[in-house]
Amino acid sequence: MSTSNAGVTIWRCANCRAGFFPEPLLCPRCHGDRFETDTVTEATVEEVSVIRHMLGQENWQPRRIASVRTSDGQRITVGLRDEVVPGAVIELVQEEQAPFGRAKIG
Repeated sequence: MSTSNAGVTIWRCANCRAGFFPEPLLCPRCHGDRFETDTVTEATVEEVSVIRHMLGQENWQPRRIASVRTSDGQRITVGLRDEVVPGAVIELVQEEQAPFGRAKIG
């Protein structure tokens, strides 16, 4: 059984506060090399895809993924837990360090 935590961890440059996912070695905006963790809790779905095959995997079941954009502008690829479509605002969660999205309730 996997555990999930609300939000997805991103990294903010300690110098210019720009956010990134995954953590970069250097900030592409100011070239800083120190980052602090932060959490983003929602994003807008930009594009949805289906992974139908995975090399080396037996009994693979198709999985939906999405390219999403957070309110800060980070683009993140997440696994989808619901049948959301482009334009939908979703909740972000982390399950065993992997980012996932699900339909926002309310």
